[in-house]
Amino acid sequence: MNDIQSILDEIFPFVENLLKEYGEFYPVSAVVDIEQKVKHLILEEDEENDFPKSTSVIAELKKELRWRKNEFLAIAIFYDVKLKEKQTDAIAVFVEHKKEMEAYTFYYTYELSDNGLIFGESWKEIAEKQIFEN
Repeated sequence: MNDIQSILDEIFPFVENLLKEYGEFYPVSAVVDIEQKVKHLILEEDEENDFPKSTSVIAELKKELRWRKNEFLAIAIFYDVKLKEKQTDAIAVFVEHKKEMEAYTFYYTYELSDNGLIFGESWKEIAEKQIFEN
């Protein structure tokens, strides 16, 4: 899980800044490559759609990650969600590691206020592997 922690440590501040500046963010992805370096995974811009749905962006990120999975040890996709059952916003982070048996989704609830970004409860849930499927 050290590779996943490296991604979180490097990318989470970027996502926090996006939330503070824009109040939301499009899904972003990062990886730990086989040289154990954290890198952003950037999709080519969709010239036909300036404002794609987040679900479309996530699907495209997963497609690219699966296609290039042999280049990576770990992956993460960060996205903004509204949790209806808890009536709050959260940063969700889907993570997988090549050597782990399970994937996870981490949730970090937050509130934007005049004082900035205030984090609340966080937890993880086991998820089905989608990139490094056995």
